[in-house]
Amino acid sequence: MRHLYLLSIFVLLTINKAPARGIFEFIFISKTQTGSYTFKDGSVYEGELKNRKPNGKGKTISKKGDIYEGEYKKGKREGWGIYQSPSSGEKYEGMWLKDQLHGKGIYYFANNNYYTGMWYENIQEGKGIMYYHNGDVYIGDWKNNMREGKGTYTWKNGAKYEGNWSENKKNGKGVMIWDDRSRYEGNWKNDSREGEGVFSYVNGDKYVGEWHEDVQHGQGVYTFSTGDHYEGAYHYGSRTGTGAYYHVNGDKYIGRFRDGVQEGRGVFTWQNGSVYEGDWKDNKRSGYGIYRWQNGDIYAGDWKENQPNGKGVLSLSDSYKYEGEFVDGMMEGYGVEITKDGERFEGVFKKGKRDNTSIEESYKEK
Repeated sequence: MRHLYLLSIFVLLTINKAPARGIFEFIFISKTQTGSYTFKDGSVYEGELKNRKPNGKGKTISKKGDIYEGEYKKGKREGWGIYQSPSSGEKYEGMWLKDQLHGKGIYYFANNNYYTGMWYENIQEGKGIMYYHNGDVYIGDWKNNMREGKGTYTWKNGAKYEGNWSENKKNGKGVMIWDDRSRYEGNWKNDSREGEGVFSYVNGDKYVGEWHEDVQHGQGVYTFSTGDHYEGAYHYGSRTGTGAYYHVNGDKYIGRFRDGVQEGRGVFTWQNGSVYEGDWKDNKRSGYGIYRWQNGDIYAGDWKENQPNGKGVLSLSDSYKYEGEFVDGMMEGYGVEITKDGERFEGVFKKGKRDNTSIEESYKEK
């Protein structure tokens, strides 16, 4: 049989040299073999060959000492393979296509992060998980090596964000829960709260409204755990502008705020029916204002530290009237008093009463 085989080959060679050459290529050259191959960059391959090029399983060591061990196709890494760089400490285990990371794989970075998920032409793209060296974890969508799309980022301390991402930052709708269990649900822009959102505090307080650059800014409603609530303007994190503060006991203030306190013009209405309308400073009546008691008494004039101070007019419901100077809520200084009986006195008052010495002097002058 062996002689018959050789004779057949000889006959073919004598008939036509060209077909014989093709047969030899098929038998010897096209057949998968084991051998070595040197790439243009000096890397050396040992493994299976086809048409004198790496094809199948093999191992390549670069001039820098980097190692690839896995599958090749037509001289390129393709299929499953492991790449590692002893000098940098980086390593990849996964799928390849035309010398590029492509498909599912795990990459161990030099900074001790590692990523397991999808790759597209050497970049992280698709679903994947990144385990950060500090203990943080991200699970979700990737694009161009960045967090992009929907995903969940969990910090080592227990804080968590779940929502939309763009270019590695929180962008769009999302929910953030901090390690103290405070919670925000709403819009984000470049890792900052921006637009409409709801923040729930640990103590039970809640803010619903607008945000800018990670702080309350614009219009919002703040509800305190005590039952009080504020509706109105915020400016970079503080109640500033026009708003209304409703106390749980029925009192309410509507007017201007600055840095969280009543300041400027405003109206305060007590649950018993008394009303003050006028100027405020640091949550206190200060400046000019009118106070109306529920029984009909009225004071109109200057205020300081929540008390009449300066010039003012006190008109009582029984027709009594005093016009003059006040100190700490009491008639003090020069003034004119008209009693309910029509008696008129003009002179000096001390601690809310007529000064007798002053009266005698005034009679003498007359």
